[in-house]
Amino acid sequence: MKNKRIFLSIIFAVISGLTVVSIMNFLHKGNINIVSLIFSVPIKIYLVAFLIFFSSYFLEAFRMMYLLWHRGYKVSYFSLLYNNILGYFFSYLTPFAMGGQPFQIYHLVKKGVDSSYATGIMVARVLQNSLGGAIIAIIMLNTSMGWIMDKGKLVLLGIAISLISSFILILSMVVPEVMIPIVRGMSKILRKTNWVTRFENWVSNFKSSLEYMWKENTYIMIVDILGWFFIVMLQLFSLFYILKGISSLKINFWFLFGSINAVNAIAYFIPTPGSSGGIEATYQYVLSSIVGNSEISLIAITGWRFIAYYLQLVLGTFMLWINNKHVEE
Repeated sequence: MKNKRIFLSIIFAVISGLTVVSIMNFLHKGNINIVSLIFSVPIKIYLVAFLIFFSSYFLEAFRMMYLLWHRGYKVSYFSLLYNNILGYFFSYLTPFAMGGQPFQIYHLVKKGVDSSYATGIMVARVLQNSLGGAIIAIIMLNTSMGWIMDKGKLVLLGIAISLISSFILILSMVVPEVMIPIVRGMSKILRKTNWVTRFENWVSNFKSSLEYMWKENTYIMIVDILGWFFIVMLQLFSLFYILKGISSLKINFWFLFGSINAVNAIAYFIPTPGSSGGIEATYQYVLSSIVGNSEISLIAITGWRFIAYYLQLVLGTFMLWINNKHVEE
């Protein structure tokens, strides 16, 4: 049953993405054949872009190892690489791309990591993506207000959503006790007498984990944030590489980097598996405004999503299959 749900999620994700691409292709004034144009791109461009994107997984595993080893948890590098790849995989299969972090927490706890520390790491990851994305957008786009007010209003909306969600996350990190009344109410409804005590203990451990990371060892989080920056940069550089490979347009990577980080907050609000379809649509809207050529942007985004999303689904499915075979044996 579990494998069936995963298979159905993959099918739904593929259909969502291809439907949006088909609609964008249909609405394109030039009535282009997107499939033939994608296949006309040299395979070397897609291969190099895939390797650039894939290399971010290895950096992500080192980044996780760094945080765990400082706390005394000796989890193997390959276990963390598996954790990272499957984290992306389940994010790609769940609405709003929200399934990756719960899986990663579950997997880390199975490897002996305290649940409050594992949760603290994942909350920090989400905060880096939202607040970090907004800060990057503000820094990179501060000289382009004319473009933003003319064609990039979606970028402003993305920055606003990122800042609001970041504030909520920071509030949950600083005062996680606000959740205790909710847990108390749920425990009464479900008649779980030990929930409140267990949650209060978890909150205490969670706060001590955050203090360890953010107060006592601030340099750890600085290194982690720098790692996040390079990983996001690598992943978007794979898109930039495809763009440069299929056109001679002059494109500023940092401007692209800031714009895409801003609209991610909007793209991931689409309730499809991995926000499939939403990312294609928002990226196409912004990228076509940047490069001034909707045909090139459509080819680049479709090709990039193939190597950064659909091939990653294949990779995640393969790793899940290998793991299940190993468990069965």
